[in-house]
Amino acid sequence: MLTPIAALLLTYALTALLATLAAVSLWRPLSLLLGEICGTEQRSRFWTVWSTVMMVVAPMLIVSMGNIATDPTWLVKSTVAGALTGILFALIGMGFAVWSRSPRRADA
Repeated sequence: MLTPIAALLLTYALTALLATLAAVSLWRPLSLLLGEICGTEQRSRFWTVWSTVMMVVAPMLIVSMGNIATDPTWLVKSTVAGALTGILFALIGMGFAVWSRSPRRADA
């Protein structure tokens, strides 16, 4: 059994690790895509940073809303599930925002 504070710290560390891995892996493709959509480098940089922050904050928020387990197995399971749910929500939001602003091909 973990102490409550150790469980909390482990939860946040694991969530931050998963969210940061997702954000880092999407940084370059997202930056290039937003560069095409936004038109200027400054806008593209702002929205890339904003999206990256949201990809880290959303999982932290989801994990923070749940109870912290002191059983190591349950802690890891619930933390990974919450973190991946937060990452998924962030990606769905970003995907919708990019999709809705992407130019469409004219049907021939």
